[in-house]
Formats: sequence, structure tokens, C-alpha cells
Amino acid sequence: MSEEVVKEIINLGQKVITVRGNRERYIIEGMPKVVHDERIKVSDEQLQRNEWIKKELSDSSIEFISKLPKEITCEIEGNKIYIVHYPMDEDGNFRKHIKKANVEENEIMFSGIDADIYLYGHTHREVYNFKNRKTYINPGALGCPKKTNQAPYGILNIHKNEVEYKQLYVEYNVQEVIDYIQNIKFPGYKEVLRVFYGIDD
Repeated sequence: MSEEVVKEIINLGQKVITVRGNRERYIIEGMPKVVHDERIKVSDEQLQRNEWIKKELSDSSIEFISKLPKEITCEIEGNKIYIVHYPMDEDGNFRKHIKKANVEENEIMFSGIDADIYLYGHTHREVYNFKNRKTYINPGALGCPKKTNQAPYGILNIHKNEVEYKQLYVEYNVQEVIDYIQNIKFPGYKEVLRVFYGIDD
């Protein structure tokens, strides 16, 4: 989440649907002591990184983020679509963190939520599952390529009873991003490069 990204989303207006994820929650509420259902302890570097990101945002961008909904339900061509960063329990906490869910796991993740199509993210892994006329899609993460130079995204086409999803990839200059992260000394940048870019140096 950067100032440039937030401004672009704001400029697009109603052309884009945006929901709040864990990073936006941390910007607004601060980092918790542990994250996700795995109860991973938050490091000092993660706390510093969150504050760094927040300081780079303008007041208007922070206000925009604070007003983002946690979930959205809409309807297209008679298909009910549920959009969320990751499914939550009744207390507003993320349900069990499953990196690459199969269809049975998707059914459990979204149990109690009535929809025909479920769109989510968070795990950074591409998922496309279909069962009992229900479609589950996670297009993957644009900025976490591991050891590739491709960013995943997807196109969902809906026409009445026909639902078609295409998983696609776009090449970009990953090394330029890596160099930038190193040059600005992003808090905990070595861990960021290891986790999200597959660099163990």
C-alpha cells in the first residue's frame, strides 16, 4: 500500500471495487502482537515497517483507507458475488489461513456466506475452484513474485449462467523493484526480499 496506489484507486472512482485487507487494518489500528490464525509473533521490524508505510501516506489517503469496507456483496447478471480480502469469523478475525485451498477447504472457509462467486486474496497464491455451482477465486498477489518476473492477475467474465475465469500473468522488471527496496533501506527489507522475492542474501 503506497500513496501512489491509493491515489490511483481514488482517481478510478466507481470503476474499481476495493476492500480493506490486513495491511490497511494495520495502518488504521496499528500492528497487533500476533498475526493471522497461526499466532505468528510480530517482530520489531514489522512494527517499524508498518509505521514507515503509514508515514508515507497523506492524511487524505489514510482517511480513504479507514472508510474501506471489509467485505462487499454485489450482483452481476444474476450472480451473487462476495468480495473480501480473506474470509472472517463472527469476531471479524481471519478464518484458518490456508495458502492454496482446495475446493473442500474453500467451502469451509466461506461456510455461512451465501454467494455464487467468492473473490479473495491474502495468501498470495492463485486459486480457482468450482463445485456445486459455486466458484472460488484468488488471483494471487501482484507484488510478491518469489523467484519469477511475473505478476499474477485474473479476468472474470460473467454472462447470465456462464462464468469464465482466466488466470493471467504480466511480466515486469522485478530487479528494479528489488533495487528500490534495497536503496531506500525499507525497514526489515532483507526479510521482505526473502519472503516475497525469494532472495536469501
